Amino acid sequence: GLDDTQLRLLEERLGYLRELEERRGVILASIREQGQLSADLEAALLAADTKTRLEDLYLPYKHKRRTKAQIAREAGLTPLAHGLLADPTQTPEQVAAGFVDAERGVADVKAALDGARQILMEEFAENAELLAELREYLWDNAVLHSQLIEGKAEEGAKFRDYFDYREALRQVPSHRALALFRGRNEGILQMTLEIGDPEAPGPDPGERRVAVRFGIRDEGRPADGWLRETA
Repeated sequence: GLDDTQLRLLEERLGYLRELEERRGVILASIREQGQLSADLEAALLAADTKTRLEDLYLPYKHKRRTKAQIAREAGLTPLAHGLLADPTQTPEQVAAGFVDAERGVADVKAALDGARQILMEEFAENAELLAELREYLWDNAVLHSQLIEGKAEEGAKFRDYFDYREALRQVPSHRALALFRGRNEGILQMTLEIGDPEAPGPDPGERRVAVRFGIRDEGRPADGWLRETA
């Protein structure tokens, strides 16, 4: 038979799976109600085996406050955003001129390009596959760095081991993570995730992965610079 530890783990796993299925049902119903549940999206949601994957897929369809990207979509700038991403041989300023419409809140070419950029930025940030890739990269490569907040040394003496502490994220044991978060929550420590060399030239690893995911390359085409800045 199963011992107490195995029974507890089994109970926790069954509880997780029940919550996963309940959440899956809520998400499917929400997206279906919005009229945006495609066959591919439904298949991906049904195949999701973790809460994280489920929430990543749901992110673009979540009800949220009115964003700059939503305002830009309402102003008719989605074709501009998608057009420049699909065909970087176009000159952004020339294409954007056709989307200037003061009545819709697009006062000039700059406003049109700013709106198009907001649309792409939101789409990049809500892409489930990209989120999973970046999360995995962070786990494998990031270094957790904690530092003392100035003037808190005496008050935070019990956290002195973490006043200037670095460790690979994936190697931080749970008890140490709890201590670090406690120090942050008490206003003693500030924490950052460090990836690669911040002094190295060129885009950081995260930016490079965004660019690769969406086919953004610097080949000297008119829209390449604009797209690179967006990524």
